[in-house]
Amino acid sequence: MRVTVILYGNHALKYGPKIEIKVREGERVGEVLRELKIAPEDYHLLINERKVDENYQLKDGDTVKVLPIVYGGNSITDLTASFL
Repeated sequence: MRVTVILYGNHALKYGPKIEIKVREGERVGEVLRELKIAPEDYHLLINERKVDENYQLKDGDTVKVLPIVYGGNSITDLTASFL
């Protein structure tokens, strides 16, 4: 079976923005990401445009999007509260 993995951010810089991977029947997406050394706390997963977790069992032809989790920033209310 083959799946397409679309990567963003640092993962795309490391592996390229789009890779095709051969997977075993019944393999879970979390196993594939561990093989790529992508930690679960680093991403959100979309498979065929639907949010899933790392236990999703891959199917032939699936498109996996690995979206980085973005941290940081403050809202205006946070900044205002810190001055009070």
